Amino acid sequence: MTRALSVHPAKISVILPGTWADIPLDDAASTDAAISALVKRQVGRNDRLATLRRDAKQRLAEVARDAREANAVMLALSLDILPGVPFPASLMADYREWPATVGEERRTVADGLAMLLPAGELLEFTSGVAIRSFARTTIRPGTAAIPDIKLEYFLTVPTGEKVLHIVADVPIDCDPEIIAALFDAIVDSIRWFPDATVVPGGTVDAG
Repeated sequence: MTRALSVHPAKISVILPGTWADIPLDDAASTDAAISALVKRQVGRNDRLATLRRDAKQRLAEVARDAREANAVMLALSLDILPGVPFPASLMADYREWPATVGEERRTVADGLAMLLPAGELLEFTSGVAIRSFARTTIRPGTAAIPDIKLEYFLTVPTGEKVLHIVADVPIDCDPEIIAALFDAIVDSIRWFPDATVVPGGTVDAG
């Protein structure tokens, strides 16, 4: 099961596998209301689950706060990968400028992306040229340490003026190569709203 999500603030559509919740970022009240409704729907209202609901709200509120501070244009939270198969993950996107040094001379797209993510791997998607890194780390939403796989992408946009910055967090203990392949497919599925044409991957013109 997949879902095609149109994200109007980001001016993109993206295909997401399984079930995802699209969290509004327009204002804190809307974000908090969406998170509360999501936690109640997923966890339930049983009094014995109060601690679980509180921890889930805290973790999701931190994710949403980071997204707003980054001026994110998209925040999606995964609920399951297949019916009945939980798959906790978050996907955030924001637009970034090319590094100022790119404007000093015309560089290839690969050069510009490497400046944004020096340790990343260059990828050519249908959606555009991208660079990606991933790493296994640990997060501590409460007192417990949880394994986490973090992926970061910079994807060229149709006008070539900016890049779409995408961050995925997957708090599960799994082979990061498998998770990277899944999110590579998600980023490859991105389609841009028809207000520009994709610039071929030759050079970056920062104006």
